[in-house]
Amino acid sequence: CMFNLLLAWLMADGPRWRYNRIWLHGLLAAVGLTVMIWALGTAVGLTLSEVFAENAAHELAQSALLGIALIVGVGGIFRSNALNRYAALVTAGVSAIGFVRETPNCRGDVMVFCASADTRGSLITASAVVLLVATLVIEFRGRGTFLKAIHPRFSWPLAFAAVLLALSQMAEGLHMVVVEETLELYGYAVLMLGAAWLALVQSSPQVIHRGRDRSGHADVWDDRAGPFDRATPLRHSRIGIKDRR
Repeated sequence: CMFNLLLAWLMADGPRWRYNRIWLHGLLAAVGLTVMIWALGTAVGLTLSEVFAENAAHELAQSALLGIALIVGVGGIFRSNALNRYAALVTAGVSAIGFVRETPNCRGDVMVFCASADTRGSLITASAVVLLVATLVIEFRGRGTFLKAIHPRFSWPLAFAAVLLALSQMAEGLHMVVVEETLELYGYAVLMLGAAWLALVQSSPQVIHRGRDRSGHADVWDDRAGPFDRATPLRHSRIGIKDRR
């Protein structure tokens, strides 16, 4: 039945997201930027509501993170293996949609960094179409890439960012402006760090491979290492796998 197929898919070995501290680094970045923006705003005489107002300094920081995530994500498309390239593409596409969404509407007091409602809608639609077409092309060229990419073991940072953005919308409904904006910044920081990791990581095995090499030793790769994680080198041994100190 469908439940058994879903369970088998969830339990099967496959690629893992190796940058496990992304949630912590994103939190530190969001809190640090929020405190810095609040401190600078207070220093120049802005109130708390002015710092977190629509299209104010804190929202500009959100747009900056999304812009960086978009640029770095596009760069990641040209590096690493097929799965990471697709993940970088999705991250760039989601960041593009978020960037357009955060772009202010052009009106009397906002005429520099802005876009009309029709332009924003067209850009969001175009980004979604590009993601859909790219997904179909990549899946056609490498059957199974999509299922590997959406597996929770690999895609959890994107899901985590989505949860943060959903919580921010709930905070907006409760008129908790500071919480709303900080959660949004947190989610965008996760996207930016994810894009950076995908652009920096090399085309190394991302799966915990279990088997035997020619000498009869167990083949296991440590999947915890990444550009922002301290690697734990492993070596083979007839009595087990030991840390290389």
